[in-house]
Amino acid sequence: MIRRDEKIGFEIRKLDHMIARNLQAHVKAAGIDEITLMHGWIIRYLYANRDRDIFQKDIERYFSIGRSTVTNIIQLMEKKGFIGRESVEHDARLKKVVLTEKGILNHEMTESLIENLESSLAEGVTEEELKVFYSVIEKLKKNIEKQNVYGRKEELDDPDYIE
Repeated sequence: MIRRDEKIGFEIRKLDHMIARNLQAHVKAAGIDEITLMHGWIIRYLYANRDRDIFQKDIERYFSIGRSTVTNIIQLMEKKGFIGRESVEHDARLKKVVLTEKGILNHEMTESLIENLESSLAEGVTEEELKVFYSVIEKLKKNIEKQNVYGRKEELDDPDYIE
């Protein structure tokens, strides 16, 4: 049973902050701290899906963040040389997001750092506990999706959205 003074959202936020600071410290120590944590996650996503066309809307959906936020992130990552945008053959108006050589190199350097962090996070946690953890996470996400009072997914996904 959850104690009255424990709040799910607050505990998730604290854990997220701890993970982010830990990873940022390791990235900085390795000398590859030119990008933000979110940029790193996007680079990882693009790397894992390099066999197919990825568009901005795919990034928005996968990371559950709003269009304007992703637009700003993509523009900055492109300016720093980690990604590029290319037209697709079947529709010149569409621009797929692709990793540059610099983006690929960055991914390969950070992947081992992420794997080490994942291992340390799971230390002392059983397979059964991890299954329960992921099951609870899925239920929490569904509960949040059900409470979307605005009825528009982009408002739920955009952390900067305020009405």
